[in-house]
Amino acid sequence: MNTAETIQQKVFHLPPQAQEEVLEIIEQIEQRYQKQENVHPLDLLAEIRIEGPPDLAERHDYYAHGKLED
Repeated sequence: MNTAETIQQKVFHLPPQAQEEVLEIIEQIEQRYQKQENVHPLDLLAEIRIEGPPDLAERHDYYAHGKLED
């Protein structure tokens, strides 16, 4: 028996008000997981924080490619 079948068996024996509560909770869980799945990859990248030198943006070529400074 899988999880969905087990839940269905247990919910079936609950009074109608309790069944509605279970449905509300399942909908909340569904929304929470849908939000995680529909996140654009660039939004995820924007959340990444790194510890780096304060001038990383200005001296990108130096840090990324090992270019010598002028």
